Amino acid sequence: MERVALRDRLEDMLSFTAVARALSFAEGARELGISASALSRRIARLEDALGTALLRRTTRHVSLTEAGTLYLERCTDVLTRVEDAEALVSGLAGEPRGRLRVAVPNVFGQLQVAPLLPDFLRRYPRIGLEFSFMDRYVDLVQEGFDVAIRIGALSDSSLVVRRLATNHRLLVAAPSYLRGRRPLAKPEDLAHHACLYFSPLSDGQAWSLQRGAARVTARGRPVLVADNAEALRQAAVAGCGVTVLATFLIAEDLRAGRLVRVLEEWSVPDTGIFAVHPPGRLVPSKVRAFVSFLAERYAGTPPWERGRAGK
Repeated sequence: MERVALRDRLEDMLSFTAVARALSFAEGARELGISASALSRRIARLEDALGTALLRRTTRHVSLTEAGTLYLERCTDVLTRVEDAEALVSGLAGEPRGRLRVAVPNVFGQLQVAPLLPDFLRRYPRIGLEFSFMDRYVDLVQEGFDVAIRIGALSDSSLVVRRLATNHRLLVAAPSYLRGRRPLAKPEDLAHHACLYFSPLSDGQAWSLQRGAARVTARGRPVLVADNAEALRQAAVAGCGVTVLATFLIAEDLRAGRLVRVLEEWSVPDTGIFAVHPPGRLVPSKVRAFVSFLAERYAGTPPWERGRAGK
């Protein structure tokens, strides 16, 4: 077969990456601004040149083959390096531009990131944002994300990490729940109370509490276990039980008195809120701009902590 020109190969790699990320020819074609038939021809040309199938196609679904999964990782790396090289030689490193793909935790993203985006877009009009609000772990390289916001312990040591803020969590309940019930004077008293648990936490249906050097594990009677913090917040406000929730979610409820702290002498260990992105000698200016923007907005006391009750 005649050797494919480098430009055509890069074009084909870009086309494959667009389809592989979306798992859709229609979405990939829309992203690239070409027809689905033209995109299909590019993928076929690439598979023919490589001598292997990269995608499985049915009338309703597109999925990656084993070779396609491996090739996607390499394509992402190559295309990132090309973008970095272009930015370096053209002097665009100081002028953030291009599409920025960001993954954020669902509730935190809606409450504490989305309201900031209009200001970011006004400051950087040449950056186009593509946001995914999801609570699952995202493989940045494999799925083609430029940056992600993560809360809690970080497991991938290969990523570049910047701490944006501290994630404070509080033990809270609604006044309507506490009224007339057995007082909560010590962690052991939780055993007699209805509790609402966030299932993704590693300690499961128990809470680690600390007071000075003292550390205890407290367990209550689980009446609701959910993987969505907003569902727990609503149940707590409705008087269904005691729960542990982050201040970025419940600050307004504390101010309004819909929730109050319990066992105030005991605290839940803090975690962190981080921006992470893949390593590289040249960090795209659009990534630097976004991470710096969030760090600026969350600096000192983050907005959700300012003036909250129960602090």
